[in-house]
Amino acid sequence: MSRTSLGAFALAALLVLPGCATLGTAIKMGGAVSGYSELVDMGTSMEKASREFTEEEKYYIGRTVAATLLSEDPWRDQPALTEYVNAVGQTLVLASPRPEVFHGYHFAVLNVPGKINAYACPGGFLFITSGLLRLCRNEDELAAVLAHELAHIAAGHPMQAIQASHEREAVASLVKFGVRKAAESKSEIGRLSGLFDNVVKDVVRAVAHGYSRDKEKEADQMAVDILSQAGYPPQALASVLARMDNKSCYHGDPKVRAAQVEVAIQAQGLGEPVVSARNQRFSKATAGLESSRR
Repeated sequence: MSRTSLGAFALAALLVLPGCATLGTAIKMGGAVSGYSELVDMGTSMEKASREFTEEEKYYIGRTVAATLLSEDPWRDQPALTEYVNAVGQTLVLASPRPEVFHGYHFAVLNVPGKINAYACPGGFLFITSGLLRLCRNEDELAAVLAHELAHIAAGHPMQAIQASHEREAVASLVKFGVRKAAESKSEIGRLSGLFDNVVKDVVRAVAHGYSRDKEKEADQMAVDILSQAGYPPQALASVLARMDNKSCYHGDPKVRAAQVEVAIQAQGLGEPVVSARNQRFSKATAGLESSRR
C-alpha cells in the first residue's frame, strides 16, 4: 500500500472509529503508521487541547480570565461591599458540590452600572456587576445570583467550553487535511498547535456571553440546591430572574428560566426561611451604590 493510500486509510479509520482512543491519540497513532509527521503533530496538539486540566492550571487560567475581564470592567473599590459579598459567597461555597478549589473562591463587584451580568471564571473567581447588584432587592437575591455562578464552576462549564471549542476546531482542521491532502502544508498544523495557547480567549468568550440554555438550566437547578442547603430561599432565584429582560447577558429567556426554577422548588417542597436580618445586612452593605433600585 502506498504512503498516500495508507494515510487515507488511516484517516478514514480514525474518523469512523473514534471510540478506540481519544481522537488526538488515534490521529497521532495513524500519523505514525502512515508516515505523515503532520498527523503526528496534529494528534499531539489535539491531545494537549482536550486533556483534563489540573486544578493549578484551572486557577491560573481563571486568574488570567479575571484579569482580562477587569481590564474591560473595573472592580468597585468599596471594601465594605466587597467584604459583604465575599461573606455571602463563602457561605454558599460551603453548601456547594465543590467547596474547595485551588487557592479558594474569590468574589468581587464590577463597577458597571449599565450592565446586568455575573461571571464565573475557572479556579474560583466570581464577579457580579453593580448593575445586577442594584437589580437585587435583598441578600437572598444576591445569594441566588452567586449560587448560580458557583453552580457553573461546580458543573465544570467554563472548562467544558474550552474543550468543546478545541474539539470543533481540531475536527474541522482534520477534515480539511484529508480533503486537501495537506501533507505538504504546515498551515493547518500550525493553527492547531496554537489551540492550547488560546484557551484564555475561549473561556473569556464563554464566561462573558453565557452558556447554552441546557447549561444555564443545569446551573439554575443546582443553585436551588445550594441555596436550600445554605438556608436561603431558592424562590429568590426565580424572583431575580423574573425581573430580567432578554437584553441581559443570560442565555435563555429569564422568565422561562424563572418558571422552571419555580417548578423545581415546588417539586422539592422548599419553604421560605426568615429573612429580616439578611435584608438589614443587604441594605447597609449596598447603601453606597448609585442610582435607585428597580
